[in-house]
Amino acid sequence: MRSGNQSGDQTRSFIEQARRAQIMHAAVETIAELGFAKASLVRIAGRAGISPGLISYHFAGKDELIERVVTETVTEIGAAMQRRVGDADTYLDTLRALISGFVLFCAENRTRMYALREIETNGGPAPASDTVGELTGLLADGQRDGEFREFDPRLMAVTIDAALHAVPGQLYTRSDLDPAHYAEELAETFAQAVRRRRKWLT
Repeated sequence: MRSGNQSGDQTRSFIEQARRAQIMHAAVETIAELGFAKASLVRIAGRAGISPGLISYHFAGKDELIERVVTETVTEIGAAMQRRVGDADTYLDTLRALISGFVLFCAENRTRMYALREIETNGGPAPASDTVGELTGLLADGQRDGEFREFDPRLMAVTIDAALHAVPGQLYTRSDLDPAHYAEELAETFAQAVRRRRKWLT
């Protein structure tokens, strides 16, 4: 009997996980299409093909649902960026990997990343990450090591962060953009902006 109960519990758990994933996916698509303000539970439920009451069974409300979408997306971004910088040998390589990796992640998750920006810029829960702070630290370390030229690390970090914030919207609304080219161009732009120029003796 115990084995049977465990099997039944596991089945229910799998079903509930699948249903929660379905609801979160519907929330992402609804937000991307209609905007954060118009993405009501009724509309999300309609896209998922379920009743609004079923969403309330799995989530306390829209706030919890959106928080889960944001948290899971940010966690995946972090893991993807860690994989990208794993083989970087220099601060410049790390910066390139972070920028190009973010663009490519956005390209692979266009709807979800566009929805995340919609949430963030329209009063929803902000991602629990300090991108500017982390970039500032990376840039300052590169300067101390003599790899980057002199500049205000935080100002440069804010500029890079602003460029990255524009990526989801560009990829979602412009089908003509080549993600690989976009990633390389953006990474090269900031590589040129921060690298120390070598002085050649004549």
